[in-house]
Amino acid sequence: MKKPVDIVVWSGGLDSTLVLDQLCSSNPSKCIWAFSIDWDVLDNLKTKKEKEVRKNYLRYAKKKGYDIVHRTICVKANMGTKHLGHAQALAWASYVTPYLPKNSNLYLGYHTGDEFWECASWFGKYVEYASKIGERKITLKYPLKYMSKYRILEEIKSRRIPASCVWTCEQPRKRRGKIVSCGKCTPCINLRTAKYEYNLRKRVL
Repeated sequence: MKKPVDIVVWSGGLDSTLVLDQLCSSNPSKCIWAFSIDWDVLDNLKTKKEKEVRKNYLRYAKKKGYDIVHRTICVKANMGTKHLGHAQALAWASYVTPYLPKNSNLYLGYHTGDEFWECASWFGKYVEYASKIGERKITLKYPLKYMSKYRILEEIKSRRIPASCVWTCEQPRKRRGKIVSCGKCTPCINLRTAKYEYNLRKRVL
């Protein structure tokens, strides 16, 4: 059997970008796949900003010599799923799974504290059943599962990944023609708390 293909479910957020960077830097000569979804059920400004930071990261990765094959799946189907919980995880399971090779490691950037863990077992079963179509083997990987947001931020900074290459807000807004974080959604609050802890630790140490 051929070696499994390493695939990152990549939004362009802090977490999934760290997962992608970890894989690329641990084996620079290996080709890493990355799948993204532009789904019109999500906030338009969020989708636009995520496209921008993904483009920035791919430029950065190219300079680092990383080999990334990136594909974006565009989904035009607003069926209200956003308000029924875990819409992004459902989209990834539904729309990414059909494109995976027969032997795949699928990496997701969920970490400690994410609401995703409430439905993780169902997500796993969903992917398992879907992978049986085509007799495929898909192994789910959660490299950040036991990491706090502070630790993720710390590693992003230690790797010197530019701020222009990551995004975290769910409900951004426009200010003076630029897309900026709302500062009020859960991801924004979690990141602000992580930054506070990071700066506090730096002063103490």
